[in-house]
Amino acid sequence: MKRLGKFVLLLISVALIAPTLAHGADSYDEQHLASPAPAKNFQGYLLQDSAEITRFNSGFISFKVNSAQGVESITACSSLGQSGCEFTSKQFYRAILPKCDSVNTVDCITKVFAKTDDGKELDIQPAGIFADKGKYDFQGDPSQNLPTGGGAILVKIPDAPHAGGDLYLIKSEMVGVRDTNNSPTAKFLMQRMQTGIFAIAIEKGTFGFSSMSTDPKQYPTTDWLIGAPVGNPPETGKCVMSSVTECAKGFPLPQNVAFGLQFRMNNQLNGWLHGRMKAPSITLVKEAAGTQLLTVQANAIKVPLIDVWVNNDAMPAGLKNYYSGIPNWGSTTFGTKDQPLSEIALRRDGNDGNNANTMKEFVNWLPVIGDKAQGMPTAWMLKTMISFGDTKNESPCFAKSNGFAGVVSTNAAQYLDGPPSFDKNEGVLDYKVAAPHLTSTGDVFKGTYDLVMSSVVARCLYGFSQAPIGATISIVSESGEPNIATTLVREKDGFLNLAAYNFTFSSPTVRVKLTQEAAAPVVPVKPAAIKKSSITCLKGKTSKKVTAVNPVCPKGYKKK
Repeated sequence: MKRLGKFVLLLISVALIAPTLAHGADSYDEQHLASPAPAKNFQGYLLQDSAEITRFNSGFISFKVNSAQGVESITACSSLGQSGCEFTSKQFYRAILPKCDSVNTVDCITKVFAKTDDGKELDIQPAGIFADKGKYDFQGDPSQNLPTGGGAILVKIPDAPHAGGDLYLIKSEMVGVRDTNNSPTAKFLMQRMQTGIFAIAIEKGTFGFSSMSTDPKQYPTTDWLIGAPVGNPPETGKCVMSSVTECAKGFPLPQNVAFGLQFRMNNQLNGWLHGRMKAPSITLVKEAAGTQLLTVQANAIKVPLIDVWVNNDAMPAGLKNYYSGIPNWGSTTFGTKDQPLSEIALRRDGNDGNNANTMKEFVNWLPVIGDKAQGMPTAWMLKTMISFGDTKNESPCFAKSNGFAGVVSTNAAQYLDGPPSFDKNEGVLDYKVAAPHLTSTGDVFKGTYDLVMSSVVARCLYGFSQAPIGATISIVSESGEPNIATTLVREKDGFLNLAAYNFTFSSPTVRVKLTQEAAAPVVPVKPAAIKKSSITCLKGKTSKKVTAVNPVCPKGYKKK
């Protein structure tokens, strides 16, 4: 075998001091309520991975600005044709995608499916939407790349029961914008898409939800996106989604069921996806009408939940240095963000993406987090990349994928959302993740890592021929000893599938060496030896021997 490249996955973890936190009496980690601030002069960190996708309900807002480019007014729009929703400056949407029907034919979900690990297809029963007609729902316009935004899809799966029943909520969200600074006739640009499946039960009561603020005083510029409560939103974590009268309470997802969704996309997906799932199977097909058909199937995984506090006077130097010069972003207790940190408690938001900055922030919190997570909720989520960050990832090879370059999924607490950085001098792809060493119950946390890469991209990166690609995976601990793991390598349907399961997070290295059989050398064929025969020719008393392929006696001679 000719070694053409290697793939190195570095996992970062430490076991240090215990965190300062208050544990809630949650029955399920999917309903974890953020711990309260112990006192003033504390900073906290909450990493509750589902918070980003569950943060907002649907909404579509249109900005008007004054001559100084200050925000003059903001209108919540139910359609592009609504008065006050003329495109004069900037418009922004968050759209929870509906089920496809006669009205919504694109940017919608065509199918929900599920099957057991042994391949049995499960019955899916429609159960409406959550929550009926939302206050800020809006009708889309495919000609302007504006999807319809409504409520989340509800289904029942009787043969996939969970602790709260058999009801499931599917929240698939597109986020997009258009700006007259780019073009006065600009169409909407989808910034990202994210989708999740949640096991839920409905609780009736008096609640509320978060939407986008329409108060111009809250916006320093149109580049900001400010949330605003409607009614009395429940505490973060209590509900997967909520309305004024209902709360969709989360429960653990069955991990022995592969859940699947199929989307018809008018807004085109490009590049890499990332997610919280195990053994993903993803296809992206371009249809005759120009739309894309995205099909996703995977099992749920458990992901560490981090919820810690530390006194500012005891904050590790690295963490203190990280926050020096950074505004007091987050949520406050005992005061406001413009007060000194010694007079308030400030909780930092660990759910703001998966990039180099959020990775650096998490690593600096590790001395406070220690070696143990505060919860292990289940997750089934998939997202588009928000940013690539490093120009090394802007390889022309990724453009050869015709829309879908690949997907990376892991159960680590923090990771980078972009494709693995590529060092062409070394032929190495690096992918970094970070997590505590132990679960919330004190068990050793077993890692999962899945990479599905377009074979076209892999061949371009490594200079492969069209021959099948192979690979070997090894897990090596920091001491150099083998770290036992289950691995999978295969090339199927135009994609290279690499997976490593059950490794531990005490700083192992997952090494994947991509290989390809060298072309068989051409062996020259020796010409076959020409067979000759001999005859004796006579002329009088003279005798002559003639040797040739077809011997003939010379003129005047006769064959003996």
